[in-house]
Amino acid sequence: MRVELPPLLLLLLLLLVVAPSAHAWRLWTAKRFAEEGLVRAGALGLDDVRGQVAAWSYFSSTRFLDAWIVDAQRQSVSVHAWDHAHFRFNATPVTRVSVPDGLHIVDAMVADYTHDGHADLLVMAEGPASTTLSLYLWAAVVAHDGTTTLAPPITLPASTRAHPLTIDATGALAADLLGHVASDPTTLTLWHAAQGTLVTEPLAMHGDGTPPCQLAHPHSSAHVDMNGDCLADLFLVCDAGRGRLSYQVWTARRDAPRTYDLARVGDLPPGTGALSFADMNRDGTIDVVFPACERDRCYIHIAYNEQMPLCAPERRGVWGARNASAERCRDAAQLCTPDDAFVLRDGADLVRIPIDALTSDRRLLLVDDIGASQPVPLRVGDYNLDGYPDLAVLTVPRGAAPGETRLHLLESRPCGGASGAAAGCAPSGPEHRTFARVRRSVLDREAYVRSVAFIDLDEDGTLDLMLQSLPPATTRASAARVVSFVRNNDFHDAFFLKTLSQRRADGSALLGASYKFAVLDPNGVRRAQQVAQQAQTVYGALPTPYAFFGLGRTNNYVESLFVGSTLRRAPAPLVLEGVVPNSEVRVYPNGADTWRRELFLHPADWIPYVTLALGTLLALLAAIIYMLDRHEKHEDERERRRAVHAINFDAL
Repeated sequence: MRVELPPLLLLLLLLLVVAPSAHAWRLWTAKRFAEEGLVRAGALGLDDVRGQVAAWSYFSSTRFLDAWIVDAQRQSVSVHAWDHAHFRFNATPVTRVSVPDGLHIVDAMVADYTHDGHADLLVMAEGPASTTLSLYLWAAVVAHDGTTTLAPPITLPASTRAHPLTIDATGALAADLLGHVASDPTTLTLWHAAQGTLVTEPLAMHGDGTPPCQLAHPHSSAHVDMNGDCLADLFLVCDAGRGRLSYQVWTARRDAPRTYDLARVGDLPPGTGALSFADMNRDGTIDVVFPACERDRCYIHIAYNEQMPLCAPERRGVWGARNASAERCRDAAQLCTPDDAFVLRDGADLVRIPIDALTSDRRLLLVDDIGASQPVPLRVGDYNLDGYPDLAVLTVPRGAAPGETRLHLLESRPCGGASGAAAGCAPSGPEHRTFARVRRSVLDREAYVRSVAFIDLDEDGTLDLMLQSLPPATTRASAARVVSFVRNNDFHDAFFLKTLSQRRADGSALLGASYKFAVLDPNGVRRAQQVAQQAQTVYGALPTPYAFFGLGRTNNYVESLFVGSTLRRAPAPLVLEGVVPNSEVRVYPNGADTWRRELFLHPADWIPYVTLALGTLLALLAAIIYMLDRHEKHEDERERRRAVHAINFDAL
């Protein structure tokens, strides 16, 4: 039967389809960055800044990161808040503090040193000929209207020139300092909060007669979980004499605050630079990655942390019963099971990747010695969200002008297949990773970059790059830097997860928090992953308060997310079930049974389009149903009239 639609109904259907689309195009703003890939974003409000970014924190906002910047004269620290509406930092600082005349700032860290949950500022400064560091603490003060300011500074006991690192040794969910007090330079001492200031006392270190660690200057020690129990341990970089470096790993006792046991010792290769810590091969353990140079050639070194693997179920027997592997393994439901027999593959087992096999340069920039000398680490971040950390490195080209560098983004690649013979791959390490340089990007045009860091601009779920470069030669000063950003506008189909542990919603991020989870990769293989929160803080480490990791291109829920804090005498770590991808998880540990958690969903870019298409489809279906209903009523009325006509005809 042929159905003819009235012209009015056709016009209504046309309006239902066209009007929402026209309205959407009129209201929806265009994308801020139309280009795909890495895009130059400029200074983003920091055009007139000629200092160096020293730290990130949630100081003036609980949602967006603020930048703590040391000025070019190294006399003051200012806080520049992020303006979400205009996608830039405010040029006018929220607050500014200065050190006494005659001193120069060498480092600045932001953490909760006063144990009130808020982000305080600790500044290390030195004089022209001093052999010690002066420590100043500005405590955060929150007014009734929610605004945060800094109280007058408190002078702390001075330290040696080796910068003390920020840890949580007391298990109080707050910050302590670990280093060498100037009055006792051979003993590892703990600065911790007491009576409105920080007092010092020795740390309980239980070793086997190994000489105590003398922190190197500079050093890249870390407060990070090394044995897999989700409780942060100590990885100390020590001065071994004659220009050599060694390391010591001290595992934390869960039942005894301020107490550590010696677990591993070893030597670092000659010419070692700053160490970084990340799960490089996605096996659920924290590995160590660092640069080292021998003569005129530099290498990327990876010390893989080998622990018991995930249990792999096997089908055996006639009925296909599933039995765990007979070898010692870690169950996916117990990811925070400690493995005190962990092996750190150092020495001859180190993976060495020549930098000239990845780039055209042979030398890495290990130290930024223009102005205040600062080590330059290999920056680790998962820029493509595939779950495997990538590297941002600075190299020095042959015949470079003073201060000239090249910036390279090295993408993590699996060993095997076409990459089987690549640098860093070997038959003995099938789970190892190699790297490939990201080519034809805006980074190829960058020169004179002296520092690089990953940051999630505007908290939108992508890792962008912050560059700190030398100003033009005509306006160049020793410690002056020009801050610029590179926007990562790619990988829209990949998923991520952000985690943040805090003592309070408007407070400072916790030090040493650890996150573990297991997911199925696109090949159906269950893989574990571990990420640390603020593992390193000294010598310009520039950690973000949150932990960020990619999930790849699978949109499966994270079945179980294990959250470990620095609380001692606490039960097993918190387990969150069914975490949604593309979200931010905030956890507030506050005792054995009072953990609070929040989940913030990140709307995907295509949600408005999906909503429009769904609305249009529903309107079309409603119109079709209405049309069929009207047609059915007309047919019923026609049948009724035909029947009445037949009855009347028969009566005649």
